[in-house]
Amino acid sequence: MDKKPNEQNDAQNNHTSEVNANDLLDELRRKRGKADEGREPRFLSGRLGTRFHSQAALLERIVASFEDEHGIDTPSLNEAETESQKMKLVRDTAEYVLAVESVDLSLEEKAELIRRTYAELFTYGALDALLSDETITTILLEGADKVSVRRGQGELESLNPIFDDEGHLRRVLRRILKDAGTEINPEQPIIEVGLTAYNRKIAFNIALPPVTFQINVDVRLHPVVLPTLDDLVEQGIMARSAAQLLEAIVRSQHGFIIVGDTESGKTTLMSILAQYVDSGETRVVSVERAGELVLPANAEQFVVQWGRENYPQQSFGDQILSVLKKIPHFLILDEVRADEPHSIQPLLRTDDSSNVLRQAWVFRGTADSKRLVSALGMVARRADPENGETAVRKLYEALPFVITLRRSQERIQLRGIAEWQFSNNAEYPDYVELMAHGWDGVEFTGKLPSHSLPLPDDFWKS
Repeated sequence: MDKKPNEQNDAQNNHTSEVNANDLLDELRRKRGKADEGREPRFLSGRLGTRFHSQAALLERIVASFEDEHGIDTPSLNEAETESQKMKLVRDTAEYVLAVESVDLSLEEKAELIRRTYAELFTYGALDALLSDETITTILLEGADKVSVRRGQGELESLNPIFDDEGHLRRVLRRILKDAGTEINPEQPIIEVGLTAYNRKIAFNIALPPVTFQINVDVRLHPVVLPTLDDLVEQGIMARSAAQLLEAIVRSQHGFIIVGDTESGKTTLMSILAQYVDSGETRVVSVERAGELVLPANAEQFVVQWGRENYPQQSFGDQILSVLKKIPHFLILDEVRADEPHSIQPLLRTDDSSNVLRQAWVFRGTADSKRLVSALGMVARRADPENGETAVRKLYEALPFVITLRRSQERIQLRGIAEWQFSNNAEYPDYVELMAHGWDGVEFTGKLPSHSLPLPDDFWKS
């Protein structure tokens, strides 16, 4: 007897559901299999070929034996100051473990095993090759399975996994945090720290469970050699006239703010501009989240301290208060964020003594003028709710020049140079673009600055 239409539809739907479920299982198996691509276990034969040993297991065994023998504060380890002295200690431990496990390696295999062990103990293990690659500007880690890198200003590209498992990743992160003066703390699931390795400034943004499902790490790597404004012109990031205007702003006595989204080159540009400050006559002090800025000689850096045992935590706002006690001439902040408005409250005071402090901020935000006005106004009002509108005006007065950057089509570009201009006793200033993105890049708009700048008379006519 033929099935009724409803029964036929039910049967067809059940069949479709079974097919979809099978397809999903197949896809999950495929993705799970791909997660281990590039880290298939490598086995080494023991003496007489009767036993085989995983290279990863041998590495863990040597690391554990080394830590058992030397710990973190033994005379032999303290006396090993150079790389070669530390390498000898690692070699001795490796030789012992290989003898106990009856593993007979070639010279090449043994050297590679010792090199990897040294990296796990004294540098950053699987990350070393990426951190030392000067073409890489960004590293993204999503758990132990996914790693992506950005080379130069290009798009992110995926790589094969570099960590054996999450435990391996955590060991590397512990060493990074230790060298940066902090440690993994369940009460601080989001940490931003910096250090110098391979002759370059490196910032690590680490998010840990329960804030995230898995460990996420965003690594920013700065160039070994800081570029100059001329380099930025040659790279097409800005026009020659824009570089001249930026230099004039820095050499003046006026404050400025650099605005852009993540990875738009804000910190690098601030480092470049800081080189034009005469630190011999100007007391330059910076407050930074990860110590990424390259500052001129004699400048002082205050970096956020996340704290660990016997070391107190020092927040961004705490460091600003510490700096103000030194009465600096020029204060650089890297970076001000909308979610920490209270930290900048001391900088928006209305008393006359605060007017002598010149400021330069790096601000994470959009280059769109209307949204920027809204974001900065919100930050100032939240910083000082009792004097909200006065604080907003103070911000505009302290940072009259606005430099905007953006990343577009795999390139970092200067978006524009603007000025807050007050007219006719208005309560709020106008956002006046002096140079803006045009047909041939950033061009003059025909508007002139209201603040004096050390520029030749014919500059605005060029």
